[in-house]
Amino acid sequence: MSTLESFLDALHQGVYQVIVPKAVVTEPLEPDWKRSAINVPSPDTIASYRRGQYHAHETVSEYRVHMDRYDPEKNPLMHLIDDAPLVLMVHDTMETILVTAKDATRRDPLQRLLDQQMSWRFRMGLGALLWAIATILLFLAFYDITPFFAVILPSLVLLLGLLTIVKGIRQRDRKEHANKDIVRGSVVAGAGVFLFVFWELYLVLILLLLAIWFFSSAVVTLLRVVRERGNLPNGFWYTSGLGVSSLALGILAVTLPEGLVDLLILLLAGIVLMAGAFMVLDAYGLRNAARLMEEGGFV
Repeated sequence: MSTLESFLDALHQGVYQVIVPKAVVTEPLEPDWKRSAINVPSPDTIASYRRGQYHAHETVSEYRVHMDRYDPEKNPLMHLIDDAPLVLMVHDTMETILVTAKDATRRDPLQRLLDQQMSWRFRMGLGALLWAIATILLFLAFYDITPFFAVILPSLVLLLGLLTIVKGIRQRDRKEHANKDIVRGSVVAGAGVFLFVFWELYLVLILLLLAIWFFSSAVVTLLRVVRERGNLPNGFWYTSGLGVSSLALGILAVTLPEGLVDLLILLLAGIVLMAGAFMVLDAYGLRNAARLMEEGGFV
C-alpha cells in the first residue's frame, strides 16, 4: 500500500516538483490534505491540496507536488512574499492559459463535447465578453485609468455584495447559512459604497501594499540567490529574474506609481484577452464536434 507522502522524499533533496502517477498511489489522500480554494493557476489542474508546506496539484492522471517554504495557514504573509510573488503569479497564469489554449485545439472533438457541460454558444459568448472587457482595460490603460478605480471596481464589489445578500435571502430555509450570506454580503456591499466615495484613498493604499510586497519579495528572493546560488530548485537565472523583476516593480511603484498602475492593468488586459481567446477556440472546437456527432448519428 502506497500513500502520496511515500513518494515525496525528493522534495527534501532540492527537487522542486515531484510528479506521481495516480496509478501508483493505492491509498486515498489522508485527512491532513486539505483542499485549497485559492491557487496560482496550473495547467490541467482539477483540484489542489495542501498539507503544511506540501502543495499538490491533481490532474486526471497524476499528482504534481512541490513544497512551499512557508505554510500559508501558519505564515500567510511570508507565503505571499516568498512563495507567491506577483511576478510569479502573473507568469504562471499566462503560461497556464497558453498551455490550456494549445491543448484545447488538440483534444479529440467528440471527447471534448462529451466532457463539456456548457454549450459552444455559451463559451463563444463568454469569450466575446472577455474580449470586450480586455478592450475596455486596454483603453483605460492607454488613456485614463480613473474610471477603473472610481467606477468599475467599486461597482463590481457592490454587485458582488448585493448578489451575496440575494443568495442569503433566497436560502432562508437554511437559516444559519442564509444569515451569514446576508451579513457577508452587507459588509461587501458597504465596502463597495466606501470605494465609490474614497477611491483615491484605497488606490494609494493599494500602491503602498504593492510596493511593500514587491520590495519584500525582491529582498527575500535575491538574498536566496546569493546564499544558495548552487542549490536553487528553479535554477539561478529563473530565480534571479523573479527577484530583479520584483525589485523593478517596487521601484516603479515608488517613483512612477501611475506607470505601475498602467502596467498592471495592461497585464490584466493581456490575461483576460488570452482567456477570451481560449474560450473562443474551445467554442469552435465544440461546435465542430457537435457537427461531427450529428453527421455520425450520435445525436
